[in-house]
Order: sequence, then structure tokens, then C-alpha cells
Amino acid sequence: MKYYEFVVEAPLLLTKGFVLGWLRGKGVEDCVYFSKVLGIERSTLSDALREWFGLENLTHFVVRSDVKDELKASIERCSDRLGMKIRSIKPVDRAIIEFSFSIYNREIANRLKELIKKIPAEYIKKQEEKETYDESAAQAEMYAPLHPYVYEGEYVIEGPFEDLIDFYKELREIPQVNEKPLKLTFA
Repeated sequence: MKYYEFVVEAPLLLTKGFVLGWLRGKGVEDCVYFSKVLGIERSTLSDALREWFGLENLTHFVVRSDVKDELKASIERCSDRLGMKIRSIKPVDRAIIEFSFSIYNREIANRLKELIKKIPAEYIKKQEEKETYDESAAQAEMYAPLHPYVYEGEYVIEGPFEDLIDFYKELREIPQVNEKPLKLTFA
């Protein structure tokens, strides 16, 4: 299923409340991802800078194609009452996920390894990982600078948004993983 990025000129709370309320009224769930909530990189640097400096109040979110047209029409119908204005709607082509990690717990490392196994090999563009075990450090204190088990690495994954969004959400829940904001490319 295809996804589209909406850029709406309105505060996040207003836009989020409107969109989620509208979706709930339609009985549709799990089809919208807000950039600020999920950590999706803004489409342009100028948008991010204008928003950061308070010059504009933009909300970026990604929505499934099956609700795109009807949601667009609803926002346009309410724009004069709520002050919401659609700035742009672009089809999302691909997503790029970059992350690194330093994990000192085998259980957490295995959780990450299992998650990575779910990704098709053709989506993995960069894969660097190293796993070490130093038995001499096994008796070290809890806050010692030397850890007996270390699993560290760096990945770049690129593929269709719909194939990677669940992976990205699960990745964000793993401690010791440092993910960069999800990057979108447009058709």
C-alpha cells in the first residue's frame, strides 16, 4: 500500500487531534505517522529551520493512500474554521533508516539480531557489526568501564516505507540503539 506525506500549516496538537479524531470516526487505525512523534525527518531543511525558529507552524505526517483523498477533503472543508491549511501532499517512495548500537547485554543483543533478520537482505545497504566476549572482564563490577560482552555496529537500511515502518517502530524501543530520524524519499 502506498503512503503520502502531508504538510499542514497548523500546530501539531490541533492537526493531530483533528486527524486522529477523523480516523477514529471512520473506524480506521494504524495508518498515520506524525513526524515529531515517530522521529521522521522533515522533507526539507528550510521547513525544519522555519519551524524551529517559530516562523511557521508546520505539521508533517505520513498517511496511507486509502484515506488520503478523503482526509484531504476534510481538512480543506474545515480549514477556515480551524485555521489549517495543506501546504503539500507528496507520495512517499522509500524510507532510509540509519542506526548504530553498543549493547552490553546478550538478551537485548539477541532481540536486535532477531529484528534485523526480518529485513530482506536487499534492503541492507551498510552492515558493520562486531561481537566480542572478554572473559577476564566477567568479574568486573557493575559500573566498570570494561564490559565482558559487547555487540556493536552500524546499519543503513533502505526500502519501501510500508515494509520498514514497523521495523523502525520496534527499533526505537530497543535500549542502546541510536537511530537517526527516518528519512523519506519521494516519487
